[in-house]
Amino acid sequence: MKNFILFPFLLAFFPSWILILKNYDEVIFQDILISLAIISISVIVWIVITKIIKNENKAALITGVGVGFFFYFGYVQDALDGIMIFNIPINKTSILLIISILIFIISTIYFVKSRKSFESTIKIANVITITLILVVALQFVIPGAYAEKPNVYHIILDEYTDNEILLKKFSYDNEKFLEFLNKNGFYMPDKSFSTFSSTPHELNSILNMDYPIKKGWVSDSYQALKNNKVMSVFSDQDYSIIETNSMMRWKNFSDVDTKLCYDTNFINSEFLDQVLGKSIIRYFLEQHHNDTRRDTIRCTFNELSELPSQSSGPKYVFSHLYVPHPPFLFGPNGENIIPDHREISGLQSWENTQGYINQLIYATNQASIVIKNIVKNDPNAIIILQGDTGTLTGTFHTSTKTMKQIYQSHSILYAVRIPDVNNLESVMPVNTYRIIFNNYFNMDYEYLEQHIYTDQNDVWVEITEKLREYRFDQVAPDLFGIV
Repeated sequence: MKNFILFPFLLAFFPSWILILKNYDEVIFQDILISLAIISISVIVWIVITKIIKNENKAALITGVGVGFFFYFGYVQDALDGIMIFNIPINKTSILLIISILIFIISTIYFVKSRKSFESTIKIANVITITLILVVALQFVIPGAYAEKPNVYHIILDEYTDNEILLKKFSYDNEKFLEFLNKNGFYMPDKSFSTFSSTPHELNSILNMDYPIKKGWVSDSYQALKNNKVMSVFSDQDYSIIETNSMMRWKNFSDVDTKLCYDTNFINSEFLDQVLGKSIIRYFLEQHHNDTRRDTIRCTFNELSELPSQSSGPKYVFSHLYVPHPPFLFGPNGENIIPDHREISGLQSWENTQGYINQLIYATNQASIVIKNIVKNDPNAIIILQGDTGTLTGTFHTSTKTMKQIYQSHSILYAVRIPDVNNLESVMPVNTYRIIFNNYFNMDYEYLEQHIYTDQNDVWVEITEKLREYRFDQVAPDLFGIV
């Protein structure tokens, strides 16, 4: 009886199958066509090899090995991470590629030269791949398969400061929003500080659960963000990782499965932006950027509101929004505001305190809608809502900062909703995921003490105790002896 050959085509389909199951409510017809095309290509490859070597079983095995190396190379590379042979990392792309090619050549020669029919091998391979397809599908079909793993939403509102600064600096009371958060199960420390006052370094600290105090702007922070520990852990826990567009081109995460709101900009080259930024079309370019920022921010809030009603899971949502950070493009009710062209580059916006408050009110209202939808549709969800850093709006923006400015630039909104976890004394940005992973994934991360750093002459200077002791309304010398 002639063998029914199936396994090489299922191997080719398997990566698409996982994505379809994880994101079934987002799959479009184009995705189905891509999956069918992948299967078709594997079939064509098998037919061509069969024509060459005149044996369907051997051709199937050769195709299966080739498909395996092509689609699963990255999985093998990740699994070999940290393994060294003669002090050489075996998962280095060039080394692993050479090994893979050699294995493929040797196995191909063996299959071609062998006198075996390989009928039993084909049958076993078919059973294994079919079983694998079905087992993975059942994980998504069986009710409550992911009930023990809560969805996690991390929402970062850029430069959203705390109520102390809002009251004393901007004469704005945000107490109603804080009461809203408290009623919805959020825990908020009395005072929260960011570790750093720059976004890349702060995100690096949060997503790698540590203090990266080495002063390396591009080479260290950007690369560490790309391959951060938090997303890697969620990926290992079979979470679907969803990221929204922050409009920061340096942010390029490796483990993201779904990117939202990335289709709002037709100019995706920072180099081109710089070239044209001072050209005669400057005004039109600025208007385009304004419209793009508005569209992206509105798109993000809308997507965050809709995600909780989508049942595929578990999912980790990381959303960094460029509000209330200048330029100030929204009024308090979401109406469009057209900033002065100098505000786009931050030359004037730091003086616009009312613009900051108006945009903060807009961000607060939108965040409230998102949180209501999450709590309603996903009541067991973990929610982190925070500013990445404080704000320097309303200050004289220079490279040399007073203690008051440093205090303001580190003061942040920080609120966490972690159901069934009561011991939150150690909660702070750097410990956020240590707490989550320890309580939900049975991990054993040590909780870190708080450290806060400011940039002084390209060196990170620790100011933790001085910042804790400082009072915003006091008249006192700054950190470096300047009043």
